[in-house]
Amino acid sequence: MRYRIQVRHFIILLLAVSLLGAACLILSFRNSNRIVFKAATYNVHYFHSGWSGIQSTLKNLDADVVALQEVGFSRGSPVGTIARNLNYRYVISQPYVRHGQSYWVLAFLSRLPVLRSDEIRLGHSRRALRIVVDIQGQPVEFVTLHLTPLAGVGSDRQNIMRRSMHRKKELQDLFEWLGPASGPRVLLGDFNLLRGLPGFWMSEYEMLEEAGYADGDGSIFPSNHDTFPLPESTRQALAPIPSFLVPDSITLDYIFYSNLKVEETYTIDSDASDHWPLVGEFLVEPP
Repeated sequence: MRYRIQVRHFIILLLAVSLLGAACLILSFRNSNRIVFKAATYNVHYFHSGWSGIQSTLKNLDADVVALQEVGFSRGSPVGTIARNLNYRYVISQPYVRHGQSYWVLAFLSRLPVLRSDEIRLGHSRRALRIVVDIQGQPVEFVTLHLTPLAGVGSDRQNIMRRSMHRKKELQDLFEWLGPASGPRVLLGDFNLLRGLPGFWMSEYEMLEEAGYADGDGSIFPSNHDTFPLPESTRQALAPIPSFLVPDSITLDYIFYSNLKVEETYTIDSDASDHWPLVGEFLVEPP
C-alpha cells in the first residue's frame, strides 16, 4: 500500500514538473517573440551650441531610432558625421524653414534597416518626414514633424490663436497623408502644442487622440518631466503673472503611437539644445 502511495505521489510530482516546464517553454517562446525598441525625438536648435554636445547627448540616449527637428543645413550638415560616428543610418528631408543663410530640415537616425522614406509639406511651410524600418521582420512607421511655433516675440492672444489654426491645418494635412495606421506607427517630434491649460485649451491635442493616437507620455497627466525649459527672456515677459503660476518648463515635444504598447517614457536633461530629448521604449506585441 505504501508503495502504491509513493508511486502515486511520484506521478503527481512528475506531472507538476512537466506542467511547470511546459509553462516555462511557452513563456520563453512568447518572450522570444517580443519586439522591443527605443525611439527618441530631439529638437537640436540648429546646432546653435555646436554639434559635439548633440552627439554626446545622442550617444547617451542609445536609441534605435531618433527623430531630429530644426536641423541646421547650409551647404551640408553635421548629421552625416554624427550618424557615422554613432553607427546610424540617416535620412534628411527637404528644407522647411529658412534661418539666416541656412535652412532647417528634419532628419532620422536609425540603427535598423530603413525600408523606405517619403515626406510631405504641411500647411504653408512645415513638413513631415516618414521612414519605415524593419524591426525583426516587422515593418514599423516613424513620422517626424515640426509644427508652427506656439508663440513668437510679442505674441498676443490673437496671434497665438492664429498659430493654433496653422497647426490644426498642418495636422489635418498629416492625417490625410498618412491615413489610418494598418500596423505599428510612431509620430514623434516638436508639435509645439500644449495638452491644455485652465481657461486656455487648445484642441490640437484632441485631434491626435481622435485620429487614434495615444500619448506615450501619459495623456493629460504626464508621467515624466517636460521637454522645454522656459528661457529667462520668456520668464521676464511673463513677469506680470505671479511667479508661482509660471512653470519652470513645458512640454512641446511628444511621442504619439498606434498599434504598439508603451513600456516607458522619459526625458534626459541636456544643455546641448534649448529642448530636452524625449525617449520612449515600445513593445510590438506578437499576434
